[in-house]
Amino acid sequence: MIAHLVVWENAFVASLNPDDRAAIEQAADAYVAAMNAADWRRVACCFSEEAVRIPPNEEPHHGRAAIEEWLGGIEELNSYELSRDRIDGADGIAYVRGRYAITLRPVGVPAPLSDEGDFMEIWRKESDGSWRISEAMWNTRLPRPA
Repeated sequence: MIAHLVVWENAFVASLNPDDRAAIEQAADAYVAAMNAADWRRVACCFSEEAVRIPPNEEPHHGRAAIEEWLGGIEELNSYELSRDRIDGADGIAYVRGRYAITLRPVGVPAPLSDEGDFMEIWRKESDGSWRISEAMWNTRLPRPA
């Protein structure tokens, strides 16, 4: 096995091995596919049971069930795009940083809303070997509506 090392503040830290990186990319692709299918249960299953999701201008969502409930407030998803700028980590924990663009219509809102911005996710390797999001937050690049 080849060890991958990165330098962080003059210390050597092991980096993700290629198999873990590929598994995270596959899991992240499954997340995007579930979002684009508006399959909120499948999206929620991309998060660990105890995950925390922190949207802008809202209280955090604690746990997979709360995340799925929040997603259920999306009546119509028109588009969802995600680009990953960086994936790194070691020893069963990784982060994914990137950008998003979304257009959706929440329940009870007459017209779709669009947003774009940046996101950061912390992924953990679970005991069964699967990677799931344990912490997620994002911020919009658009000004807050008046």
